[in-house]
Amino acid sequence: MNRALPLVALALCCGCVMAAAVKAQAGTTASPRLALALVSGASRPQSILMQRQVERSWGLSDDSVYREIDLPNWRSEASAAALSAAVPGAGQAYVGQKRALVYALTEAAGWTSRWIYQRRGRELADRAAEYAGAPADPSSRWSFTRWEGATSGDASELRTLYDHDRNVFYDRIAHDPGLLSGWSGNATATRTPFTDLRQVADDRLRFSRYSGTALWINHIVSAVDALRAARLNNVALGSGTRLGLASGWRHGSPTLRATLRRSF
Repeated sequence: MNRALPLVALALCCGCVMAAAVKAQAGTTASPRLALALVSGASRPQSILMQRQVERSWGLSDDSVYREIDLPNWRSEASAAALSAAVPGAGQAYVGQKRALVYALTEAAGWTSRWIYQRRGRELADRAAEYAGAPADPSSRWSFTRWEGATSGDASELRTLYDHDRNVFYDRIAHDPGLLSGWSGNATATRTPFTDLRQVADDRLRFSRYSGTALWINHIVSAVDALRAARLNNVALGSGTRLGLASGWRHGSPTLRATLRRSF
């Protein structure tokens, strides 16, 4: 009996200790103040994304698929266009095209025709002026004095026009009915040769202006064609393939024709 009492007391003590431990654990879980902080610090932890930049310079190597090669007969497209814009046909000659002669001959023909028409027009205009005579001279075929006597008008405006722009003055006495009385003799018959000379002179001068416009067009077309020829020379369309461009006039309008030819 005396031996059993110490064992019972030991068992009761163990039970009390376990009960106290369970109670303390339950209190700690229920109260957030007693819970230990998992992470301490002023702010929450943040994820940091690490980046790494890799740079590599690719140079020539034995196993590279890229190769630098020299293009035979390569021509600068800008140089070809600039040459033909300055002198038609020069760009085509630079590329090696036979059309260079066509543009060069067209340029020469344009300048020649412009010079001939301009010279002939001025000669005919001078002849017409000589035919009418000096208007200040009363004995001329057309004179201020004769017109003032026939119309009782004032020729001051006509005198000023003659001094500042004789071409306009001669056009007026050639076509203005109000100035017909300034011609001598049979006014209509006297004025007719003068009007005819002025008409032919105006036609020649107009053809000269047309020639000048054609020269500008030749420069532009030649520059565009030289650019196209240089590009086709540098970049082939394919084996046996050729692209041809031809320009001309049809029904009074410029035309452009492109053809693609394949040789077998």
